[in-house]
Amino acid sequence: MWKWVSGISLIGLVLLAACVGPQSKQADTATYLLSATLPAKSVSAKSALTLLVTPTRAHPGFDTPRMAYVREANRIEYYAYHRWVETPARMLTPLIAQALESGGAFGAVVQSPASVRANLRLDTELVSLMQDFTQQPSRVRLAVRAQLVDAGSGMVIATRTFEAQTSAPVEAAQGGAAAANRATAEILSKLNDWCAAVAK
Repeated sequence: MWKWVSGISLIGLVLLAACVGPQSKQADTATYLLSATLPAKSVSAKSALTLLVTPTRAHPGFDTPRMAYVREANRIEYYAYHRWVETPARMLTPLIAQALESGGAFGAVVQSPASVRANLRLDTELVSLMQDFTQQPSRVRLAVRAQLVDAGSGMVIATRTFEAQTSAPVEAAQGGAAAANRATAEILSKLNDWCAAVAK
């Protein structure tokens, strides 16, 4: 009797180990950082204006560290074991500030909250960031809406939506992350040029 019970217990432990083993490996989540490298730009007419960069907001479905992708129109899915280290919107804000500061079009670029009195305010919104598998190779689609505001009066000076599409080098989350970083660099370059032109 005890041998039979021990046998069942042993089988149970083996089955339990078999179930837990692979799941624990799958639970290891890979995390990715949204980043961009921009070349330094020389601006001939640098203004004395101070620009305040507010936290980037995100459209529904993209205010999450989960990495989004689509395999069919209007249906967003998320990778199970691949994530951003933070929400893309929160990672975008310092990148935007750094890009505008390195662009040299403004006397100073500060991030909100800041005690410095600014002349202009830049509000941005992440419209979409997803890997599109409806075509091969897959492409990352990034869209950011920007609004330049007079900080004193609150009047909107200009509004524009920037879009970038970049092919993924690998048909997986790793490729999507690499393409997202290239798309981010493209958006930041366009945003920098636009802000410099509008602020003149």
